[in-house]
Amino acid sequence: MSETRLHPEPTDRSRREHVLLDVEGMHCAACAGRIEKALAQVPGVRAARVNLVTNQASVEFQPESAGPDDLVAAVAAGGYSASVVGPIEDLGRTLVDKEAREAAAWRRRFVVGLALMVPLVVLTHLANLSMGVTIWFQFLLATPLQIYVGRPYFAGAWQQLRHASANMDTLIALGTGVAYLAGLGELLRFLWGATAHDGMAGGAMYFADAGMILTFITLGKLLEVKAKGRASAAIRKLLDLTSPEATVVRDDVPVRVPVAGVMVGETIVVRPGDKVPLDAEVVSGTSSVDQSWLTGESIPVEKRQGDPILAGTINGQGALTARVLKPAGQTALAQVIELVRRAQESKTEVGRLADRVVAWFVPVVLLIAVAAFFAWGLAGAWPLALISAVGVLVVACPCALGLATPTAVLVASGRGAESGILIKDARALEMAGQLTAVVLDKTGTVTLGQPRVVAVEPASGVSADELLAYAAAAERLSQHPLGAAVVAEAEARGMATPRVEDLQVIAGQGVQARCDGRVILVGNERLMEPSSIDLDPQRETVRAMRREGQTPLWVALDGRRLGVVAVADPVAPHSREGVERLKALGLEVEMLTGDNPITARAVAAAVGIDRVAAEVFPHEKQEVVHRLQQSGHVVAMVGDGINDAPALAAADLGIAIGSGSDVAIEAAHIVLVEQDLRAVARTVALSRATLRTIRQNLGWAFGYNALLLPVAAGALVPTLGWHLPPAAAAAAMAASSVSVVTNSLLLRKRRLEA
Repeated sequence: MSETRLHPEPTDRSRREHVLLDVEGMHCAACAGRIEKALAQVPGVRAARVNLVTNQASVEFQPESAGPDDLVAAVAAGGYSASVVGPIEDLGRTLVDKEAREAAAWRRRFVVGLALMVPLVVLTHLANLSMGVTIWFQFLLATPLQIYVGRPYFAGAWQQLRHASANMDTLIALGTGVAYLAGLGELLRFLWGATAHDGMAGGAMYFADAGMILTFITLGKLLEVKAKGRASAAIRKLLDLTSPEATVVRDDVPVRVPVAGVMVGETIVVRPGDKVPLDAEVVSGTSSVDQSWLTGESIPVEKRQGDPILAGTINGQGALTARVLKPAGQTALAQVIELVRRAQESKTEVGRLADRVVAWFVPVVLLIAVAAFFAWGLAGAWPLALISAVGVLVVACPCALGLATPTAVLVASGRGAESGILIKDARALEMAGQLTAVVLDKTGTVTLGQPRVVAVEPASGVSADELLAYAAAAERLSQHPLGAAVVAEAEARGMATPRVEDLQVIAGQGVQARCDGRVILVGNERLMEPSSIDLDPQRETVRAMRREGQTPLWVALDGRRLGVVAVADPVAPHSREGVERLKALGLEVEMLTGDNPITARAVAAAVGIDRVAAEVFPHEKQEVVHRLQQSGHVVAMVGDGINDAPALAAADLGIAIGSGSDVAIEAAHIVLVEQDLRAVARTVALSRATLRTIRQNLGWAFGYNALLLPVAAGALVPTLGWHLPPAAAAAAMAASSVSVVTNSLLLRKRRLEA
């Protein structure tokens, strides 16, 4: 998987379009690189990313300069075939059908190859048959095997030759073709009357070698296709959540229409047990909705008039009528799928090493094969020369190198999506594993970002309900978040609040309102001072509230103190555990907030953070990130607000809370679906596990080639008498590719807790 940007960035991003292509004929990283370069050379193409695992190409282009037909033609000119992927609601079915067809095709070829190879090998080792009988039967078995099983490799090699290039197909076609021709040569020698000679006994194995090579490699392709299908299971699960149709109310009649045809503002009906087809707002009805795909929580959420419902969620027992908020391609589910796809298309820096190696790997292998052939031939060992050349060509196929990175990234991004971690780019996944410091915004990240009443302390002779009722009455017409928290608490308790009039908001102090001719005051000490209200009996209570990070609101009626209502932004349920896990991973944790130092220190102490920067403006948050970077740290910024966007963009890794602002989500590299700091620790753990897997994959792929190439070339024959038969080379090559994919699949089971 690779990415190339050859053309300058356009100034008008709105003129960009994106298309996804299904590509046929890719076998290795060299194929992916060649297709990417072909696409990048099309005028108007701004970015081309080719994914070897999913066999797809993602292209961003300017429609006035290029179109999908131009892109398909460019792929065809490079020796491959491509087709445009349909809309997202059809993508799930397309992926399943494509994987099923591909697996079935390789399974048929393997079954045929095995059925022909077994008697071919048996005949080779039957000592009681004459050489003439053996070689004739081998020819009759090897020829259909070569034609049917070997057809994809020879067709691919021919396409590459037409375009003056080479890839894995070239190596396989050369290796098996040379072995088959060697066997054919022995058959011709027999027809011309040759008798047993020095090379004849060894030559009898050539047909069997060619058959075993093709059969083992085809088995490897079959296992690889199945493993890649399991690796892409996460995105298929997301695609399965999409609903192809919606029930829309038109002319007062409910009709079933494709979701792509539903307009924003139309009314849809969601029956009990149905998938919600589009993002919408409930107009009528009450039901519980399973939102587990989004939040990970299996407990259904109650939905009633005014509540949002999201595409892909499952309606419970009640029927809902809802107004559509977003078209099919822009739902929250569609955005999640797009983020996962982008991550799977992108490339880590460590993975680019494989691309650079493969660029020169195939030509070097061809040179090694030729050198081995002539070296042993000139030494008088022509049979060994042929075996060595074929072995080198087969064992060097760079499948494992091409799969080492994209399979790990694909599995990791899918695992992240299932855990509520949406990774925009594979490089973000890589960066998360290198972090040394994490900076956390307070409001909406460490805390819930939703002020709530946490204490109601009435004065002597006043009931808690009376205190809260008057406070809520005055704040009901206020737009301040603290006032909204007071009103919400009164409503939650089912309290009736008196009607007020003449609301006056006094900046920096609070509100004043009249109720039946009586004056209600709700605010701080400065609001109470002109009325000479005695606050002394509860001053110590207020000081204790402030030490706990709470905001006290004094309440008075006609100059008489009614008491204090404390409002606070509560710490999110899992923030302390999340901070502990980050520290356990060896990360330095710091909290930033525009709030006052007393509140900031109280919140930090509650979650176990030692370093706090309070009363900081957005540009100052960015400066804190720069300070840490200048001291040698690799920094992640976690935030949810518009004021966090500069720091998110400046950090080495920006992590946005999914419930936060669109600006913060756009500026970030990773989006967390839920407000849960444990997910930050899981992100770091997932990244580290992924990087370990990629390094293991690359180490295995490089080590496999470094070890077996010289053995296949016959380097150990003079000292130990060892050489690698071509059939064994084919089995080793297939095992290498399968081992890399299987190692990546282990990420699905890896524990991500610190």
